[in-house]
Amino acid sequence: MASWIIHLRVAQQLCQKLHIEQKDTFILGNIAPDSGVPNADGTGFLPDAELSHFRTLDADGIKVIHEDRFIDQYFTPEQRASCTAKDYAFYLGYLTHLITDKIWARDIVLPAKEQQRALFESDCSLFWQTIKRDWYDLDFMYLRAHPAFEAFRIYRDNPDVRNTYLDFFSETAFAERRRFILDFYADGAANVVERETYLSRQELDRFVTDAAGEIARYVAALEAAN
Repeated sequence: MASWIIHLRVAQQLCQKLHIEQKDTFILGNIAPDSGVPNADGTGFLPDAELSHFRTLDADGIKVIHEDRFIDQYFTPEQRASCTAKDYAFYLGYLTHLITDKIWARDIVLPAKEQQRALFESDCSLFWQTIKRDWYDLDFMYLRAHPAFEAFRIYRDNPDVRNTYLDFFSETAFAERRRFILDFYADGAANVVERETYLSRQELDRFVTDAAGEIARYVAALEAAN
C-alpha cells in the first residue's frame, strides 16, 4: 500500500527508535512483503496480497491487514526468544511493513478518497492513477533531495537478499524485487519534474514521523506483554 520509499523512511526512523543492530536485514524485511511476482494477465501477484500481507476483505469490501496472524505464525514469544538476531530483525521488519500499510490506509488513503470523492466514485481507476503518480513523484523528489538516504543505500548495497525466511516466496524473490525497485527509482529520480502534489511534502514528513512513533509504541507493548 505505502510506497517503497515510505517504507524505507519509516524503517530508518525505527532503526533509531528500536535500536536495531541488524539494519540490513531489518530493512530487507520492511520491503519483503511486496516481493510478489506479477501474474500472467497483470491483474495481481503471486503470492497474492491475501497471503503476503495477511489480508482479508471485510463485510463492506474493505481490505484489512491482520498483523496478529503474522505474529501467530512467525513472531510468537517463543519464536522471538529462540531465533537469531538476524531472523528477529527480518521478521520485525516484515511486521512493521504490515503496520505501516495499515496506518497508510487510515491516514493517507481514506482522506484522499474523501478529498477526491467525486473522482473516486466516477472513475476509480483514474483516482488511483492520480494519487499514485503523486506518491511516486514525491518519492522521486525525496531521493533527488536526499542522495545519501541511508536506508535506501543499505537496501541497495545489502549483499544478502536471499529468502530463507518465508516459504510462500521463492529464494530469489527478494533479489528480483530489489532489481526492479532500484531501476524504478533510478529512472524516476533522474526524470522527475518538481511540482506541487495533492499531498504536501510536509504532510508526508509528518506521516513518516508519526507512523514510526506509533509502530515503536506497538512493538514496545508487544514485547512488554510477553
